[in-house]
Amino acid sequence: MKKILFVVVLLMPMFLNAQEKEEKSNSKTLEFLAKDGSVLKKEFYDLPEVGSSYNRTQNQVLIITDLKSNEKRGCLRIITSYSSSTSGVNEYIGTLDPDELDAATVSMEKILNEIIPTTPETYTEVVYKTRDGIQIGAFWKEKKKEWTIYIQTKSYSSRSMSTYKSEELATLIKNLKDAKQLIIEKTK
Repeated sequence: MKKILFVVVLLMPMFLNAQEKEEKSNSKTLEFLAKDGSVLKKEFYDLPEVGSSYNRTQNQVLIITDLKSNEKRGCLRIITSYSSSTSGVNEYIGTLDPDELDAATVSMEKILNEIIPTTPETYTEVVYKTRDGIQIGAFWKEKKKEWTIYIQTKSYSSRSMSTYKSEELATLIKNLKDAKQLIIEKTK
């Protein structure tokens, strides 16, 4: 019996890691960051957080400069966190490339103006997905008769999801627009 328990305890971390296997990102910004042989300067500009205490999401614009070639790139970083008594606080970071910001903005404005005012007859979800696997959307809570906004920064982990009241969608939309403008200004 002690041998079986020892084997289970020994193999447990392997099983836990298998449950949260990171998927490959198609983000152009992350590809730029992974470039070998470069000297990169990274500048982080904070935008307003979305949500409240438990479901707060940090938003940052990241400007990257390759100091060898002087090439500049930028992205919006969305950071969600999950707290547990066993593992502490885990952060999950997802990125939106600059060319994804307009589509994300249009999608969120459609949700704000065309989806949230409706009352569906059945469980309904609306989602926008980025190259890096961020999902931003809304789902209808039948029991509460309300829409919930969500951001999931990593598709492989439900722990990377934060939910918000629909009123907080306006802050996210403003952050998307402000991020695009800041990236344009800083990468000239």
